[in-house]
Amino acid sequence: MSNAVSVGIVYNPLAPDSERLVQELSQKLDLGDSSWIVPTSSKENQVPPPSTSLIITVGGDGTILWATQIAAPREIPILGVNLGRVGFMTEVKADEAVRRVGEYLDGRVWVEERSMIQARVVSEDAGYKDEKPLQALNDVVVGRSAISRLVHLEVSIDDTILTTYRADAVIVATATGSTGYSISAGGPILHPQSRDMLLNPVATHLGLGSALVLAPDSVVEVALRSNYKAVLSVDGRVDLDLEPGEIVEVKRSPYIARFLRAHPPNHFYSVLTERLNPDIRSATSAVAPTT
Repeated sequence: MSNAVSVGIVYNPLAPDSERLVQELSQKLDLGDSSWIVPTSSKENQVPPPSTSLIITVGGDGTILWATQIAAPREIPILGVNLGRVGFMTEVKADEAVRRVGEYLDGRVWVEERSMIQARVVSEDAGYKDEKPLQALNDVVVGRSAISRLVHLEVSIDDTILTTYRADAVIVATATGSTGYSISAGGPILHPQSRDMLLNPVATHLGLGSALVLAPDSVVEVALRSNYKAVLSVDGRVDLDLEPGEIVEVKRSPYIARFLRAHPPNHFYSVLTERLNPDIRSATSAVAPTT
């Protein structure tokens, strides 16, 4: 292990073998008992030691989303170990993590930077409801809170009203989030280093139903025009009730998520095919040589 690198580990305790892998990584990296090792189930406000220069996540994309809230404001890069089903953002497979972790600590890698967005709830009478905006690496979703009801969502872009959607939800996503909820709603896939934003309505009833690619510095406002509550979801981690008339303001975050990568940037396309096509993934695993 490079003496210049101080490592923290975030892991999903519900993922099979996560605790065993954390122990093996800790031994490999010669981390002491005072090392910063945190489960995603922790409810405490987690602050890594100032010396932390890398966070390893053990889990899936959800674990990375959890860790990003800690890493991005402190400009700490993440190395993702995949124990999940898809793992678009992860870098290393579980069965090779211990063997390969040294590559990522010895400078034989590059840092991929991914744009984030932030959301704030605006009350028409009292301004911002919260002092701090909520940060998202994937997406911000405003949607219905009742199964049988569409919500009426008036969307403005840069102070210009676009339309009022009657829909299940409206997604505002980053390039990273384009392979998340948005893709299941028919949205396009953006290269992960793109700074553009996506606006994608879900199950619209008449009217404009296409996803829009927005400029990086766009400001999106989603106003709840129904006379009943809706829900604001940020990266699927934070859910807040919205009252009629409240507005969700979404724009580019000042923070950037950083990831250690060994493969070149164009490796994204082969990962895309593998992760979205389980038949190809199974076939590749079946013929892969043993080492």
